[in-house]
Amino acid sequence: MTGVVPGPAVPAQQQFRAVPGETGIVVHTWKLPIAFGIGTKITVNGYPIPDTKWGANFVPGPPGVHTVAVDATQWGMAYGGNFARVEVFPGHTTEVHYTAPAQIYMKGAVSAERQSAPGLVYTYLALAFVVLMLVGFVALMVAV
Repeated sequence: MTGVVPGPAVPAQQQFRAVPGETGIVVHTWKLPIAFGIGTKITVNGYPIPDTKWGANFVPGPPGVHTVAVDATQWGMAYGGNFARVEVFPGHTTEVHYTAPAQIYMKGAVSAERQSAPGLVYTYLALAFVVLMLVGFVALMVAV
């Protein structure tokens, strides 16, 4: 039998948007508005970027392919880490978007466009469960 051998598909590398501007990378970081006390940590090619914040973070760099890794941090611990290989062109700024996860046991989303927070559905389900338990408890106390 000839033809394509069935097997797992290899995902294509993401194409990040490069816009004219200073040569480097802009890492846009985003978290849920309810997530208080959470910081962000960005590394490029293994080197930490100082003074990162939620929002746009510009990292100057030479043209070429770079590895951008982003983590959310809380109480000195990093979680939700993810990375991407990004190509930088001369005279262009490459845009990368990171979204922190809603659950600390999940990876964050790194992509060419802003994504919704990973684990958000689980958070809504857990919240609905807690609300139902409270309503049931109040109804039980009123009935007694």
